[in-house]
Amino acid sequence: MLVLAGDIGGTHTRLTLAETEGATVRLLHTGRYLNARAQGLEEHLSDFLAHLPRPGSACFAVAGPTDGRHVRLTNLPWAIDAGSIESAFHVPRARLINDFQAVGYGIAALDDAHLAVLQPGHPEPQAARAVLGAGTGLGVTFCIHEAGGYRPLPSEGGHIGFAPADPEQDALLRFLREKYRRASVERILSGSGIVDLYRFGLHQTGQPGEEHPLLGGPLPAAAVTGAALDASDPTAVRAMALFCRIYGQTAGDLALLAQATGGVYLAGGIAPKILALLMQRHFLEGFLAKGRFSDWMRRVPVKVVLDEDVGLKGAALAAQAA
Repeated sequence: MLVLAGDIGGTHTRLTLAETEGATVRLLHTGRYLNARAQGLEEHLSDFLAHLPRPGSACFAVAGPTDGRHVRLTNLPWAIDAGSIESAFHVPRARLINDFQAVGYGIAALDDAHLAVLQPGHPEPQAARAVLGAGTGLGVTFCIHEAGGYRPLPSEGGHIGFAPADPEQDALLRFLREKYRRASVERILSGSGIVDLYRFGLHQTGQPGEEHPLLGGPLPAAAVTGAALDASDPTAVRAMALFCRIYGQTAGDLALLAQATGGVYLAGGIAPKILALLMQRHFLEGFLAKGRFSDWMRRVPVKVVLDEDVGLKGAALAAQAA
């Protein structure tokens, strides 16, 4: 089946024309677009589809809550309407799904080469899965098994409140409240969150932060993670250790919520880039620190998704059923 799929994030849109058969997805043509250069998705679609055959159906993974036909994106001033896309591009059927629902669908299309294991655990067939991922924001979905495979549920779990686990994190919560009033986990587990963690580290050590070299460039989050990876900046190292620990705490909380012995999957743009840091002790220490349930947490498989096309593949599989 020939389908059009898209993954619309806060920063980039990725589009593909794909063939699907069961859980197999073959990406035929792909394109990547910077959203700041367009007024809406239609501009990207016009460019992408200019010389391609029309698909039988389409599905777009969007960073925001959707009813399947309409969305106003959370981190981008766009509104998308499936009916308008059907009319403008002569697509018989189009649907919208949450971006992390698409990732949840896409897990079925991955093999071991696209996954890095943080904890092997003891996976239970057909048990629930939890998928979360830090990028521009924090995406979350839970996947439940039904006849025919896993069905991802829509979720805005990235906006749950941050629960500090120690005095350092108590101080971080106070720091974030001064800026945002309410501190969700997305305020930490995101690109902008990495920058705030670095600023928090500077604040804790009495260093001025406004003109710090790592924060002065166009990609400060990448600069902080790079400095942590090569251990060239002690504040960056501490900031990313805290990031990984809170990432583990949050993943563990979600695993408990879903009883996710089918696995916890870390997706999104940040996890593959900081895999070496996630492999250190901080993530699993946060993940396992669940008091009376610490032993149970060791049963939960934890894997990092390395395939940057997982959202596209998942949207293609969802388009197949549109």
